[in-house]
Amino acid sequence: MLLTRLFQYLRGYLVITVTGKYPERFFNVCAARHILIWDLFSCSQTVFKCSISNRGFRLLPQVVKKTGVQVKIIKKCGLPTVIKRLKKRMWFLIGLAVFFLLLIVMNQFIWKIEVTGCETVSATYVREVLSECGLNIGAFRPFVDEKHLQNQMLVKMPELSWLWADKRGSKVIVQVKERTLPPDIFDKDAFCNIKAAKDGVIDSMIVKNGTPLVALGDTVRAGDILVSGLILSEKGVEPRKVHSEAEIYARVWYEKTKAFSLWSRKVNETGKKEKKYTLHLFGWDVNLFFDDKPRFDEYTEAVKEREVHIFGWYLGFGVTERVYTETVTTYEKMTPESMAQSGALEIEAMFDEEAAPQGRKKDSKMNFTVIDEDTIEVTVVAEYIENIAEKVHIE
Repeated sequence: MLLTRLFQYLRGYLVITVTGKYPERFFNVCAARHILIWDLFSCSQTVFKCSISNRGFRLLPQVVKKTGVQVKIIKKCGLPTVIKRLKKRMWFLIGLAVFFLLLIVMNQFIWKIEVTGCETVSATYVREVLSECGLNIGAFRPFVDEKHLQNQMLVKMPELSWLWADKRGSKVIVQVKERTLPPDIFDKDAFCNIKAAKDGVIDSMIVKNGTPLVALGDTVRAGDILVSGLILSEKGVEPRKVHSEAEIYARVWYEKTKAFSLWSRKVNETGKKEKKYTLHLFGWDVNLFFDDKPRFDEYTEAVKEREVHIFGWYLGFGVTERVYTETVTTYEKMTPESMAQSGALEIEAMFDEEAAPQGRKKDSKMNFTVIDEDTIEVTVVAEYIENIAEKVHIE
C-alpha cells in the first residue's frame, strides 16, 4: 500500500468531483477502459469525490461526453505539480541551494569548543593548550586528529591522566580527567622520626616501629618528636636506625571568635522579568539588544543556551537566552540566641576544613557576647580526635 501511494505521488494525480444523474455509469466506463480511480467518496447521490492519475484524466473527455456527467478539478497533487510550482520560483531554489552549500562548507570548521571534567585545572587553561595543539575556533574539522590531539595534550599537561575530543558537527566536546598525584612515599629503609603535626594531648598510640618518646595523656606541641627512629640497646650495642611507623591520636582543640550582625538578609522576587538574546553564528556573537544591563537595580540571572542540531550534529549556530528577574532585598532582625546558633554552625564548618581528613569531632562549646543592639560576637571551642603523626626524614 505504501509503495502504491509513493508511485502515485511520483507520477502525480488529481482530486476531482463527478456530478451527474447516473455517476455509476461514469465509474463503470472508467473501469472498462482501465482508468484507475481510488479514494472514492460519496458526497451525495449525484456528487462523488475521487482521485485519478494525470494520465487517466487525459482520457476522460470521451468518457464524460458519453456518460453525461460533469468533472471538476479540486486539487492537483504529486511530484510533477511540486516541480511545476518550483519552476516559477527559480531564484528561490538557487538561494536555497546556495544556503545549504554554505551550511555544508561552514560545518567543516570548528565553531564551538566545550571542556568538561575540570575540577582543579582551569577550563580556560585547557582551551589555551588546545589552541597550541591546533584545536581552536575556526580550525578545519577533518584535520583534527583526536588521537594525535590526545597524545599532545597529555605531554603538555601532566596534570591530566586522560583526554578525548568528541567531534559533533561544528562542535567539539573535550572530556578530561585530572591526574591524582600520589602522596609522598618514604623509602622503607630510610631513617626517619615521627613528629607532632599539631598541638594536642595524646589520646591513643599505635607504634609499629621506632621508640616512643611520649605517653598517653602527655601534652605535645607541633614539631615535638613523638617516635624516634633511633633504637637504643641496654647491652651496649650500637644504636640502630629504623624507619618509624606509628599512628598517634591526640585531642586537638580549635577556637575561633567571629562577629555576626543580627540583621538577616532576605531576597524576594517581584515577578518582573526581562529577557535578552545573543545569537551565536559560526564563532561570532551577535547581541540582539542595545544595553547589556537590565533595567532592574537588583536581580537574579538565569542563562539558557539553545543550539541547532541535526541528528546530534551541531550546525554552528544557536541562541543564548538570559532571563533577569527583579528582586527586592529586605532585612529581618533575629534574636541573639538564634543568630548565635547559626554563627556557631558556620564556625564549626571552618573547623571541619582545618581538621585532618580522618579526624572526628568529639565535643564543642559555644558562647556569645552582645556587642551592641545590632551585633553579637560568637566564640566556639571544638575538640577533635586526630592522627597528628607526621614523618620527618633524617639525613
